[in-house]
Amino acid sequence: MDSVIETIQLSKKYATSEALSHFDFKVTKGEICAIIGKNGAGKSTLFKLLSNELLMTGGKIELFGHHYKSSSEVKKRIGFLIERPKFYENLTAYQNLKYLAKLRGITHTNRLDEVLKLVGLYEVKKHKVETFSIGMKQRLGIAQAMLHHPDCLILDEPTNGLDVEGIANIRHLILKLNKEYGVTILISSHILSELKMVAERFIFIRDGRLIHDITKAELEEKSKKYLLLQVDNVPEAVRLLETHFKAIQYTVLPNQVIQIHNYMEEAHQINKILVEHHILIKEFRIDQKELETYFLELEEAESNV
Repeated sequence: MDSVIETIQLSKKYATSEALSHFDFKVTKGEICAIIGKNGAGKSTLFKLLSNELLMTGGKIELFGHHYKSSSEVKKRIGFLIERPKFYENLTAYQNLKYLAKLRGITHTNRLDEVLKLVGLYEVKKHKVETFSIGMKQRLGIAQAMLHHPDCLILDEPTNGLDVEGIANIRHLILKLNKEYGVTILISSHILSELKMVAERFIFIRDGRLIHDITKAELEEKSKKYLLLQVDNVPEAVRLLETHFKAIQYTVLPNQVIQIHNYMEEAHQINKILVEHHILIKEFRIDQKELETYFLELEEAESNV
C-alpha cells in the first residue's frame, strides 16, 4: 500500500537523554493510526519531528515516498495540530483563518467557509475566538490544518481538556475526514477508549522506542469476550465444566478465579450447573480486555525486561 509517513531509524537526542531512539514505523494511505504511550514516552517529540518543529539527530523521515526536506510541495500535503492551537482571541474565527490562509498563500476565500462548515463552526464564524469553548478552539485548529486540502492530518492530543460533548464532536469529525474525504490521520490521545473507536492501527511507544504495532482486527482477536468466575471450589468447578462442556477452554487464575474463553452463549447454563452442584459463585461476569488493559500489560511487560 502507498506510504504516507515513514520513519527510518529516527532519533532525537539531547545532552543527557534520548527522546526518540531508532524509531521505525509507517502510516499507509487512508488509515487512522494511533500513537499510544505515557507522558514522556516520546509521542510529542515524534510529532514535532514530523512537523519540523524539532530537528532530528539521526535517521530519516519520508512523506509520500519523498524525503521530507526535499520538496515544499510534499509538506503542503500534510496538516498539523500539535498541542493546543493558538489564535488571536480578539479576532473572529473567520478573521483568524483568513490571516492564516494569507500567510500560506491561499487566495481562495471560499475555502474558509468550506472548512468552517466541515468542522461545524460556520454559524459562529463571526464570533470572536475569546468566546469559544476549548472544544470549539480545537475544531478551529483542525479547520486551519485543513485549509490547504491536505491528504494527511497529524493530530497531537486533539481531545485534551474537552468535555464529553467536545470529545464526541472531535471523534465524529475525525471519522468524517477519513471516511468521506479520504484523509489519512496520525493521532495521539490519553483517552484510549476514544482511540479504539476511531483508529485502525495502534503504535505503542515507551521511552522513545516502538514496543508494539498492532491492527484493530488483531487487537479484537486478542480481546475477545470471556467469562470470569470466582468460586469457592475451583477443582470441582473445573471438573463440572469439563464434564458438561467437552470443548471448553479455560484458564485458572489466582484468587479462585476461572476465566472461560468460549461458550459465551452458554453462560446461563454454566451458572445453572455450578449452582445445582452446590458451587458457591462469588463473581460471575462476561468481560473483555480493553485497550487500556492491553496498554498497561505491555507497559508492565516492558518494565520487567
